[in-house]
Amino acid sequence: MLARLARVVVMVRKGEGLAKATEFFHAGLGLQVLRVTDDWAELKGEGDVAISLQAVTTEAQVATGYSPLLNFQVNDMDSTIAQCVQMGGHLDGPIQYPAHGKVAALRTPDGHMIGLYEPAVEEGQ
Repeated sequence: MLARLARVVVMVRKGEGLAKATEFFHAGLGLQVLRVTDDWAELKGEGDVAISLQAVTTEAQVATGYSPLLNFQVNDMDSTIAQCVQMGGHLDGPIQYPAHGKVAALRTPDGHMIGLYEPAVEEGQ
């Protein structure tokens, strides 16, 4: 039996952190906000996987870094990065240009690392 990834949970600071993270993923990356409470937000992009933001109060629960690394496929790397920076995110290193497209690492306003990927346009498309 194969498991199907259905949800990714990201821990954010309780209070203003949840509102800022929800706005970042919505306005910065275009994810649809499905529901928001005082302690939880659920968003969805294309496909079946939902992202849940859970407000927590202790530092151990909101430790940030390179794990887990959320990756998002985008249509336009430059405009997505510009929008995310306007929302409080910042690049963590330069945009890379491998043969298969563009990739970038970006920190969200609350310090979580996300990856952005824009596939190369194939000739004839």
